[in-house]
Amino acid sequence: MLPFLLVAVFVGIGAFLPVCAAEPVVRITPLPALTIEGRPARAHTQGLEAIGSHLLVTARRDDLQPKRALLLRTRPGSLTWDFWDITVSDGAGTPNALDHPGGFQSDGTRLWIPLAQSARNGHSRIRVYPLDKLKPGAALTPELEFPVDDHIGAIAVSRDTGRAIGASWDTESVYVWDLSGRLQRRLMAPELRVRKLGMTRTPEPRSGLAVQDWKFVGHRLLASGLHKEADGVHPIPQSRLIWFDSFLEPEVRVTVLTLPRLGSVEPSREGMTVSGADLLLLPEDLGATNRLLRIPSR
Repeated sequence: MLPFLLVAVFVGIGAFLPVCAAEPVVRITPLPALTIEGRPARAHTQGLEAIGSHLLVTARRDDLQPKRALLLRTRPGSLTWDFWDITVSDGAGTPNALDHPGGFQSDGTRLWIPLAQSARNGHSRIRVYPLDKLKPGAALTPELEFPVDDHIGAIAVSRDTGRAIGASWDTESVYVWDLSGRLQRRLMAPELRVRKLGMTRTPEPRSGLAVQDWKFVGHRLLASGLHKEADGVHPIPQSRLIWFDSFLEPEVRVTVLTLPRLGSVEPSREGMTVSGADLLLLPEDLGATNRLLRIPSR
């Protein structure tokens, strides 16, 4: 068990509340070793989503050249992963540089996944895959896709609000699209500063959360990531959760919570989602041994 001094507890879909606890409330669920086509594999975790009893993960496979963008699926207690290669290819079928899948979310019937160059200010494509086409061994074809002239590292989507929201590298910008992929708005430094989002060093330094994964929960938005200081001297721990009420409104309400480290691991370093009343975190890369962190409701 892990010696947490401060934990975050999820109450329904209302709020995460800081709680002092003598006993840890973080539960660790083992996940299967990552094997692809019968061989051990390694992949850099990016995003996490829970659909029914399944866990879906986006990851960049780093033990191959060129690197590959993957969508993975398993469930607690399973011994295997389903996998789909979602690397963007050119017209001749050659993989291009969009090998970095990001934080992602389901809108109920489709998965919205950003695929980007592994570089600040790189290019991206947002791809939308129907959930009913997730068949092991079958190729995935997006039913909607659109380009973005920036690195999009995480996307949250909501049918209720009719919006998809993307965070760029270090959340220097936030993009808002409708559900057909039309750009509605771009939030820049002044609006992001109010929301405690984003890190930039120039031209005007700004410290804040670099979003790794975020999710709409009803009409609220929950962001997970690392707090970064513009001077490069980052706090320890860096892991933060931020709840937003009325995210796109001038009267946005912001609640920031700090998550303690798990040894040397920042728990909100990569994938995050909400399942029922539980917060799920997948901060580590996938390989021979894997674990899911679960903060259950009280």
